[in-house]
Amino acid sequence: MKNFCSFQWLAYFVLAAFSTQWQPAAAQQIYHPQVSVKVVPRGEAESNRDRRENAPPPNLYALQAAFTQTHPIIGANTDGTDIWPCTGNSSSTGPNPDCPTIGDPSIVFPSTATAIGNPAFVWQLKNTPGSGNGHGCNARINGTGHLGTPYLPCGQVETWYEDDSNDTTDELLYSMKVTQGTRTIADTGTVDIGPNASDVTGPPSDLLIYNPINFGYGPGDGPGTGPNNGDCNADYNYPLTSPENPGSEYLVAAGKTCVEPIPGWATITVTTALGTPLYTEATGERCSSKGVASPCYLAEWTKKYEISQKWDIWLE
Repeated sequence: MKNFCSFQWLAYFVLAAFSTQWQPAAAQQIYHPQVSVKVVPRGEAESNRDRRENAPPPNLYALQAAFTQTHPIIGANTDGTDIWPCTGNSSSTGPNPDCPTIGDPSIVFPSTATAIGNPAFVWQLKNTPGSGNGHGCNARINGTGHLGTPYLPCGQVETWYEDDSNDTTDELLYSMKVTQGTRTIADTGTVDIGPNASDVTGPPSDLLIYNPINFGYGPGDGPGTGPNNGDCNADYNYPLTSPENPGSEYLVAAGKTCVEPIPGWATITVTTALGTPLYTEATGERCSSKGVASPCYLAEWTKKYEISQKWDIWLE
């Protein structure tokens, strides 16, 4: 697996939006988004690509969404990426050397397959040995924090969709929030992954975006440190130093304040979009507070395509 932000699609893309890497910001350390891209062929008959008169209109189409188990050992691959999700085709020239075989007796993992953790509806707030990866979904209890403590996700938000837009010029945008009524327990803000790209043979392209997360906030990073505390993510690589894509993902904070998760319903909402950026120049504290020299640049997007995937889980 390679971590980079120039997209070369044949089929699936994966966003590992939050990993175990850390970087200092202001008086605390925050984890930041990191994109992992896995490319595999769709495996559909070539004749299907010729049926243009029957093709759906250009758009993004939601396929599946789930909150799934993470691998018990975070970053277990030699390159520091997580075991799951893992797409097939393990040849030296293939897109993913991390899935060599599957089955008993083992065979080469097919290029049209993906291994993921089990999805679940009920999730434990406390650390529970033998349940999932053992890290509960309350970041304060399981030691997850932004003050030098390793980030311990309890699960992965996974959203699958098909891109029939053939839009290779706009930015791929991702945002995820988790709420309990009016309470926010996670919010990524808007993650600009970078320029969108399409299968060189044309649409459709299938994508899987995954985001390992926990809920609430870690020790010393409670509501009093918000907004943009805990799993309500702060700006990353933003504001921009020039009015253009920086060549890597950046995050524009949503300005939400995360509170501790409580037993009961939680609603996960993921929005995926393609948008054209508009850059506005800023000066002064808006730049200096983030360690960026003036002038710096703020981004907004005119969205051309957008989908929302929403579902509930239960915390106990």
